[in-house]
Amino acid sequence: MDYEARREGLWRRARERELDAFVVINVERSDGANLRYLTGFTGSSGILIVSPRPLFITDSRYTEQADKEVVGLPIEETPPRWMSWLAEKLRSLGVKRVGIGAHRTSLHVFQELTQLAPGVEFVPQPGLVEDLRRVKAEEEIERIAAAARLTDEGLRWIVGRLAPGQRERDVALDLEIWFRRQGAEDAAFDLIVASGPGSAMPHYRPRERKIERGDLVLFDIGVQMDGYCSDLTRVVAVGTPPAEVREVYHLVLDANKAGLAAVRAGKPGRDVDAAARAVIANAGYGDRFGHGLGHGVGLEVHEAPGVGPVSEDALAVGNVVTIEPGVYLPGKFGVRIEDLVAVTADGCRILSSFPKDELVVL
Repeated sequence: MDYEARREGLWRRARERELDAFVVINVERSDGANLRYLTGFTGSSGILIVSPRPLFITDSRYTEQADKEVVGLPIEETPPRWMSWLAEKLRSLGVKRVGIGAHRTSLHVFQELTQLAPGVEFVPQPGLVEDLRRVKAEEEIERIAAAARLTDEGLRWIVGRLAPGQRERDVALDLEIWFRRQGAEDAAFDLIVASGPGSAMPHYRPRERKIERGDLVLFDIGVQMDGYCSDLTRVVAVGTPPAEVREVYHLVLDANKAGLAAVRAGKPGRDVDAAARAVIANAGYGDRFGHGLGHGVGLEVHEAPGVGPVSEDALAVGNVVTIEPGVYLPGKFGVRIEDLVAVTADGCRILSSFPKDELVVL
């Protein structure tokens, strides 16, 4: 990864906004994704000052790690009272207007730094780094693709051993352990294994419920590998499903395919959403698809650009987004089919490979 080029891109944008410096503050992973994007640092606490004299700062727990991971930057160690130290460091640099990330920096940190550094104006900058992260380099896409392949393999493994009587929580735990044993750094998010009526809750959390014959089981899963995330949703039936389940499944599949066909560089996210949403609405289930069609994926599992009815983003070559329409019937079942795709000039490269053209019946 060319971290220096990323920092240079951030510095150009900071200068366009008449900033003398920009700080990325990651305190116990508060802004870890942005810091990793700009430096390669994987620890839980660190600070980057982007200025004519860029500097990386961390505490004694991470100095040795920073020496190995952070290339091309001087590294300094902070004392325990790091905010006072940072305020004095910025004052010593003679900067007047300092940009600070607005999405993850807490109000407490902002207010404390403002008080501790009189004469320095801290200017909240929403999305300055995040916007740079939208378009992925080919190396980033390959890392996401690798995470997607492992996710597909994990789903094949867990579906192959799925049976009535297993608890949702146990299935999710078994899958997460398998992912880690196969090389995943972490799960990309809390894995969702939702059976029966639970599948109708889009962000369900696995419970003690035992999977029963006749259940539809929804898996929304992903891993993190080399810092980058994946996201995949599929549903399987345990035993022969009723006709209504098959009907809804094929409806959602048609919406998924319509969304994928609409993806291309330059297309507004809301238009891609509309293409999939129309399929569901025309079948009379419009009020049962309440969330957006998708979201960006990268160092975080939810990032820009958005693909939804209120999205103001336009897709660009190098974006990686999800396409995940769903229909949810409370108290009965839900179906969501989610693919991860890399946007190209004339369409998209689908990174997910788990079969979907027919409902998998166990």
